[in-house]
Amino acid sequence: MSMRLSGLISGMDTEYVVEQMMKAHRLKTTKVQNKITTTEWKQDKWSALNSKIYSLYTGALSKMRMQGSYAIKKASSSNTSKVEVSAGTNAPEGTHLIKVKKLASSQFLTGAKLELDDNGKEINLGTKLVDLGFKADEGTTIHINAKKNVDLEIRENTTVNDLINSLRDAGLNANYDTVHKRFFISSKSSGVENSFAISSSSTEFVRDKNAVKDFLGYDDLSSSDKTKVDGLLNEYLNDNLVEDDRIHIKNQLLEIKHMQVKDTFIKEFISNEENIADATSAVKERLSPEELESIEDDVLQNMINDELMQKAEEAAFTEHEAWKNGEIGEEGSNVFEIAEKAFEPYLEDYINDSNEDITQSGSLTRLGLAEMRINDKQAEFIVEEPKDGESKDEVPVLVKASDSEVEYNGAVLTGSSNVFTANGLTFTLKGVTSGLDTPTTDDDEVISVSVSGNTEAVYDMIKDFVKTYNDILKEMNEAYNAESARGYDPLTEEERETMTEEQIKKWEDRIKDSLLRRDDTLGGLINALRSTLSEPITVNGKTYSLASFGISTRKYTEKGMLHISGDADFSEVAGLENQLMESLANNPEEVAEVLSKLGEKLYSNLMDRMKSTSLSSALTLYNDKEMTESLTRYKKDLAKLEAKLVDIENKYFKQFAAMESAMARINSQSSALMSMLGMGGNQNV
Repeated sequence: MSMRLSGLISGMDTEYVVEQMMKAHRLKTTKVQNKITTTEWKQDKWSALNSKIYSLYTGALSKMRMQGSYAIKKASSSNTSKVEVSAGTNAPEGTHLIKVKKLASSQFLTGAKLELDDNGKEINLGTKLVDLGFKADEGTTIHINAKKNVDLEIRENTTVNDLINSLRDAGLNANYDTVHKRFFISSKSSGVENSFAISSSSTEFVRDKNAVKDFLGYDDLSSSDKTKVDGLLNEYLNDNLVEDDRIHIKNQLLEIKHMQVKDTFIKEFISNEENIADATSAVKERLSPEELESIEDDVLQNMINDELMQKAEEAAFTEHEAWKNGEIGEEGSNVFEIAEKAFEPYLEDYINDSNEDITQSGSLTRLGLAEMRINDKQAEFIVEEPKDGESKDEVPVLVKASDSEVEYNGAVLTGSSNVFTANGLTFTLKGVTSGLDTPTTDDDEVISVSVSGNTEAVYDMIKDFVKTYNDILKEMNEAYNAESARGYDPLTEEERETMTEEQIKKWEDRIKDSLLRRDDTLGGLINALRSTLSEPITVNGKTYSLASFGISTRKYTEKGMLHISGDADFSEVAGLENQLMESLANNPEEVAEVLSKLGEKLYSNLMDRMKSTSLSSALTLYNDKEMTESLTRYKKDLAKLEAKLVDIENKYFKQFAAMESAMARINSQSSALMSMLGMGGNQNV
């Protein structure tokens, strides 16, 4: 913004004069700004109201129109400490009998207590399995047969934590407790179908596969490189591959090994005394005597290190290119060729091995566990069961999974969970009923479950609709019949500065409250709601309305608000007979049909009004598109007016500047003239 010097010659405050002259011009922009403000407020008011009506549409109204909402059932148990029950809409009414014979449970495996590893150290998550009797070169695999089957191949760096993670990957709960020094393993869900087993084996296949991985430095690779190696080794065994395919896979694996070979080559190169001497000489030869005299030792050493590293990289590249192009010279002299020759036997053994078991030195007993299998859907130990009297610290403990079992109305039902559904009823089993362990059934505890229509829940559903409808209708009526705000315009910044926060709020609230006064869209919506719910409904040749069930309007001044006769929450009719509750108890089918049809009519009416048009978006009851277009137009008009005001203001300042310049010239000429006249008078003396 340019700096203006105001009235240096004329003495006028031109800034103030121009400001006053611009006020009349700014009236047009104020009017447009007021349109923008009131339109945005109107948008906000409609949006809030639309959200409430849409909530009614998808919530209370949607429930009321569905026949299923009137078929709510309730169920009660004679012994909730052992069976809790809830009823669906299709549950048959009456009394049901149930005995709980068995509860569902998960499988639990608690390991034997562990002492020290082979190094005499306490066992923890970081303990390696090779320090617990397993050997990495025996091809041992721990198999976890659970929701998901997972195999853990024992390698040199495989730890207790790796085993825990594998158990968890298989979908089990698993933990090694360093306080109690044992494994705790269990299925996450109850039921026989969630039984699991843990076993181990050693094969030539895994042994030779691990040998390949060891050669490639698998344990030190990144996660992405490990995944790459696993994928390539699996693909290498594909029977459909031709020799060229396997050569390609071998070269991809060799690339990983060659990166390690390169690193080793470079480390050996830069530690070689002869290479260090050559690099030192090369650096010093490039420096003048003066530079050598003045250079600091650490700077010189850095230059030598850089030279040495560059020569090492070049030598490694040359060595790799020679291997790549078959120009290796004397056999056994190229490090990349040496790696390739060493790698080939490992791959040969890997592809030609077998899956025959070999003797393994480590076993699950060193982990406090035991070999297991699934037999007839249940887990069991393969080895001989622990003998009676044997210490529980010395053997693992297995608690088998079990299914729930109940006798429901004489039929035996089973399930994997203690929560199950039958005949429209949902049972939650909490305890076994008494008397089932005796030879006779005379003393068996039988729990009775009573199912009946839930009149109170249906009543509450209808009441919820009425109250929600009333709240929205009241807000709509207040907005439509609001007091006029004629003479109230949005405040300008100057006007706001002269008022308190409370005064500003009252002023703006007066405008906001009147924004939907006599709004045609709102008026049509109010009439649609009231007229739809006033319509008669014919059922079995008889005509009903809401009033037939004690739901009616009262005072004219309430403009359509509904009341439920006999309900304490509607004070004006609280003392009357509760016709709705009586009708639900005596004629529930008629109430359901009448109210669901009325609900469907109102639902369809609102759906039609919320369809997308050129003026409104989908699921919107007001002309939101039209308002958005108007706002865009107003803002463009305001931008044009403000640009025009800038031009007018600049024109005024230029005119005043011209006036100042003219006055300066006049003053200059006057001074010159006075000076001349003064000089002439001196000559005549």
